Amino acid sequence: MSALWGIGQYSGADRERVAWEVGGDEINRAIGAAPAALAAIGVERGERVLFTSMLSEAAHFWPLIVGTMLAGAQLSCADATAGEAVRVRMFSELIDYRCALGVTTEILDGLDELGTGYADVFGPIPVVAARPGAYERLEARGMAPQLFALVGPAVAIATEPGGPAWVDADEWELGLDEEWVTVTNRRDRATRFDRTRTSVRAEVIDGHGILPARS
Repeated sequence: MSALWGIGQYSGADRERVAWEVGGDEINRAIGAAPAALAAIGVERGERVLFTSMLSEAAHFWPLIVGTMLAGAQLSCADATAGEAVRVRMFSELIDYRCALGVTTEILDGLDELGTGYADVFGPIPVVAARPGAYERLEARGMAPQLFALVGPAVAIATEPGGPAWVDADEWELGLDEEWVTVTNRRDRATRFDRTRTSVRAEVIDGHGILPARS
């Protein structure tokens, strides 16, 4: 096993916070794969990405952040909280982004508190990659977001509006436990996942994609 990179945290069954050990090899693999995953949503040299995430999600987002830099793109970061909605609004007014990645319900709640329309902030951004909950709220306002989800320790990103969000098929296999998505690691990792239940409720596509569950 490689040296420990750090401790990640994900939302598991019943939405409890679960800590997991993250190895250096797996982070390096994720960094190496990130530029191609970002290119699939149009993030290339000279483009700009707005990340909304939390420090506890560093194991998910760090490879994407480094991958953005490796691609020659630029980035801005905001916390994924209601209080940071004012920062997200400010960024969108000042900077032309290719992608807003990781938009949360908390960010949308903050925009509601500010009296700012979602389209005013995210309408000019070609790719709005939103998490479950935020995704549906943006759709309900007539927007065309792309699904982004933290599926336990895995990251799923859709490449088109309305399409499935995909995890790295070389790294992860997705399944279902009743209506909840499970995750199994395909390659060696510091922490083993074997049909581990996550807090994501979705339809599983081809073992490595998800679509929001419609009830």
